[in-house]
Amino acid sequence: MRFDFTRAGGAIMRDRGISSPRTKAWVAGAFALSGAIALLWGLQSPDPALQEASTAKTLGIVVLVIALLMAANYLYAQSLINKMRRGDDVIGRWTVAPDAFAIFRDNELRRKKRKNNWRLPRGNWPEGLEVIFTRRSVLVGNTWFRLATKGMSRFANARIETDAVSSIEFSMRLTIRGAGSTHQSARYNGHLRIPIAGSATVEAARVVEYFKDLV
Repeated sequence: MRFDFTRAGGAIMRDRGISSPRTKAWVAGAFALSGAIALLWGLQSPDPALQEASTAKTLGIVVLVIALLMAANYLYAQSLINKMRRGDDVIGRWTVAPDAFAIFRDNELRRKKRKNNWRLPRGNWPEGLEVIFTRRSVLVGNTWFRLATKGMSRFANARIETDAVSSIEFSMRLTIRGAGSTHQSARYNGHLRIPIAGSATVEAARVVEYFKDLV
């Protein structure tokens, strides 16, 4: 499965999870359609040997294949989210009150170090922020993160971060393997913090213990 990786401050690469996969699947589908149109135009050109026709076919195939793979990835992520919301394999679930989330978000945005991998939404959540943990992932708001101890993106530890609004903090590890003759790998450390509802401290502790036992 594909994840969204970004560089923070030009130096640190982070696993940002997958946000709003249904919308992104529609966008990928639009790119796939554009690629298909370019491919058909190149194939139906009166002179397929023309540079423009050849370029259209090449770009059309590349865009079509990549966009279809991306759309399939996002649709799969959306299917996992739908299962989580139905309660499949859920080990922890709570809703963070709007005022508590606002405090958590403001504190996170003020951090200079150990910044959150989760790109926090700046808008309000009038109905509260829903958090759902399964044995392999977490859905926070509309962003999904895979939680595994192996693989390109993984966690090395889980703990409770005590603050004005407490959170579950995962120590994240990201490995990007290089290509070419050197096959060098780049490794990045990060942090994923998920806010805890005031009424869910016991449930959150059980979630932390579950993930700590996996390490």
